[in-house]
Amino acid sequence: MKGKNKSIMIVLALVIVALLGYAGYRFFGPVTLAEGYLYEDDTRMLYTSVTVNNEKVNVEMTDSIVETEDSIPVLKTESILLEGTLDGEQLTLKNPATGQDIIGTVNGDELQFDGLLMEENKGQTSLVATNKSVYESKLETLTKRTNEEAEVKKKEVAEQRAKDAARVDFAKKVEKTGKLEADLIETAKYLDELQFTDEAQFSNDQIAELQRLLEEIRTYSTQPGLSKMEFEVMQGTLGSMKVLVDGMNTMDGSIQDKNKNMQEMIAIMETDMKDIQAIWAEIKASVPDAEKREKAINAAIKTATDSIAQAKQRHGSVDKSGQAKVKETANSLYQQAVNVLNQTKAKNGF
Repeated sequence: MKGKNKSIMIVLALVIVALLGYAGYRFFGPVTLAEGYLYEDDTRMLYTSVTVNNEKVNVEMTDSIVETEDSIPVLKTESILLEGTLDGEQLTLKNPATGQDIIGTVNGDELQFDGLLMEENKGQTSLVATNKSVYESKLETLTKRTNEEAEVKKKEVAEQRAKDAARVDFAKKVEKTGKLEADLIETAKYLDELQFTDEAQFSNDQIAELQRLLEEIRTYSTQPGLSKMEFEVMQGTLGSMKVLVDGMNTMDGSIQDKNKNMQEMIAIMETDMKDIQAIWAEIKASVPDAEKREKAINAAIKTATDSIAQAKQRHGSVDKSGQAKVKETANSLYQQAVNVLNQTKAKNGF
């Protein structure tokens, strides 16, 4: 009987010790904490470590989130250190950004926050216990996946941009052919209007008038008994011839200006024809109604070609050598008149 009572007393003592130990752990001992806590989904990973220093609690959060920049996925990571207190399993942290408290519970298996911890999660956020090596492995996997997706997306974006650029370039070239076609027709019109008819007729008229005035001076010079008044008429006629010769020099400047404008327009048209042919050869296979457009382009090129040929022919009729001959003839007629006047003056003693 005494042995049985002794065994009971030993069991009771063990139970009391166990109860006292439990009470000490629950009410007086620290909360068991994991090395870290992790929240993860397809685009986010939030790793948190909790350390207790006397009455203060430090919570370090590392937030890695996949964002999009110009349609390219980018993994961005930010870290923040929060301070607070731990009362049993209740964790109270101060949010430095808002000044408000963040309330949560923590134990060896889980860390939970109530309310808004992440913008897209307005309910309860749960982070499960883990260790740093597991977190780093998962972060490495997320980083690798994000980078691979980024490379694929970059390639897609580059290809799309290349297609867009090609479409824009094609549209610009189609527009360019239309503009060049219109420019050729318009410039040909201006070139056709650049005529030398007035200048050529003016030169012929001036030469004829100079010849008439020279004959008039010669007629006076052959009259017997030429009077002083008649000699003065001869001098006036010579002055008129001088005005005509000077006028022809002025007209020569006008012809040179027209020649310069003509050469500039021809150069522009020849360049435009070369450009429109090169561009059209590049794009015609992809242009709707290509046959119709090609006929219009060829018609514009023919108009320009004919206009240039006619302009060069007109230019040949009043080229420098031809104008030089006209001026030489005019100066010769005037000099003959001067000689006749001088001879008449000496002969009559004026």
